[in-house]
Amino acid sequence: MQEAATRFRLEESISDLDQLRDDLADWTVSARRLGPQGQYLDQLSLLAEIAGAGIEQVRHDLLARAALAAGGELYEECRRADHRTALLRRFWRWYADRLDQRHDDGYRPTLAAADEIVRSTWQALFPDDETRPPTPLPHVAPIDMAVSTARDEVPRDLRAPSEPVLAKWTELMPLSTIALPSTVTRRPWWLVVIAHECGHQVAAEAVDDGDGSPSPVLESAAARAGAGDDEQQDWRNWAIELFADATAAVTKGTAPTWSVMELERGTPGTLLRPDVGYPPPVLRWCVADAVVARIGLTGVVPDADRELLAESPFAGHAARAEAIAAALLDIRFGGTTLREIGVRSRDWERTACRWRDALLGVTEPAAGTAPESARLCVAGGTMAWRRTTAGTSGTSDRERLRRRLLQVLPQSRPKSVRHAAPRPVGRAAAATRQVLDDLRSDTW
Repeated sequence: MQEAATRFRLEESISDLDQLRDDLADWTVSARRLGPQGQYLDQLSLLAEIAGAGIEQVRHDLLARAALAAGGELYEECRRADHRTALLRRFWRWYADRLDQRHDDGYRPTLAAADEIVRSTWQALFPDDETRPPTPLPHVAPIDMAVSTARDEVPRDLRAPSEPVLAKWTELMPLSTIALPSTVTRRPWWLVVIAHECGHQVAAEAVDDGDGSPSPVLESAAARAGAGDDEQQDWRNWAIELFADATAAVTKGTAPTWSVMELERGTPGTLLRPDVGYPPPVLRWCVADAVVARIGLTGVVPDADRELLAESPFAGHAARAEAIAAALLDIRFGGTTLREIGVRSRDWERTACRWRDALLGVTEPAAGTAPESARLCVAGGTMAWRRTTAGTSGTSDRERLRRRLLQVLPQSRPKSVRHAAPRPVGRAAAATRQVLDDLRSDTW
C-alpha cells in the first residue's frame, strides 16, 4: 500500500507540472489574439519560453531524482518539485495577468487607449527603432496613484511572501510595467499621467545603459547655482520625480502640469510640505513650469502659488528652479536629451489644443495617424476636461469627452505595420540560464 501511495504522490506532482505546461500553452495562443497590442508579444513570448523551459527542467529533475528515491525521500522530492512549480506559475502569471486584462470588457477600451499613449510616448523618447528598449506594459490596479516597475525592479506583488529567487528572475526580465489607478476607466483624461511614469522608466533605462542617474546631475546643478549642502541634498532626493515631470512636459506640453496641480491641490501647508522623494507640490509645479518655458511654452502655475512659494522657507529653492530645469533638459539617455526631443514642443502644444477643440466640438473627432497622435490626443483631453469643469453642462460634457477619448485614442496610431521591439537576445539568454540554474540548485 505504501508503494501505491508514493506512486500516486509522484503522479500528482507530474500532473501539476503538466497542467502548468498546458495552461502556459493556452495562454500563449490567447495572448497572440490581442491584435494592436503587438508591441508586447515579443517580450511576453519570451516569458512563455522561459517558463516553459523551467517546467521541462523541473519535470526532468523530478523524474531523474525519483528514480533513485523511495519512501520519505520520494515525498521530499515531490515537495521540492511542487515548490518550483508554484514559483514558475507565480512568476509567469504576474506578467500574464496584466496583459490578460485586455480580454476584460471593463478594461479593454481604456487599456487599448493606454497602449497607444505608451507607444506614442516611448517612440518619442527613443526614436531609434533598433535601440529602443521594450515598451512598458500598462495595466489597471486598485491603487490611487500610478506606479512604475522598471525592467530590473522586483514587482511589489512578488516581494511577499519572500522568495529571493523570484526577485532574481524578475530583475533579469526585459519587461517593465505601468500600473494605472482604476479611475482611468471612468476618467480617461487621467491617462495623461502615463507620460510621468514613462519618465521613471527612462531614468531606469539611463542608469541601466550607463548614462547615469538624474540625482547627481541635479545635485551638481544646484551647487553651481549657489545652493548649500542641505539644499543640494534636497534636489538629489527629488531628482527622479522632477525628471519624470520634465519628461511629461516635453512629450505632452502643459497638460501634465495641469493634472499634477489638480492631484496635489490643498491648503497652503500641504502645498509647502515635501514628501519622501517629492519636493513641496508648489515647488514641483514651478520646476515643471520652468521646463515648459525653456521649450518655448507658456507656463500654467498661477501667480498666487508662486507668491506662496516666494514667501516660504523654500524661496531659495524656487530661485534655482531655472537652473534645475536646464539641467533636467540636458540629462542624456539613449543617445538624446529631453531638450533635443523638445524642439517640436510648440508644434505639439498647438496640436494638443486642436485635439482639445475637436474633442469638445459638435462633430465626432477623427483618429490621428501621426506617431505623436495618441499622446497629444490625451494631452488635449486633459485640456478639454479642464474646460468642462468651468461649464454649466459639465457632467454631460465630461461623459461625451470620456466616450470620445475611448473611441479615438485606440485608433490614433500610424497606419503602417507595427513591428515589435528588437528582441533582447542577450538578456533573454541570461534570464533563461539563471532560471534553469536556480531550478536545479538546492542552495536557495
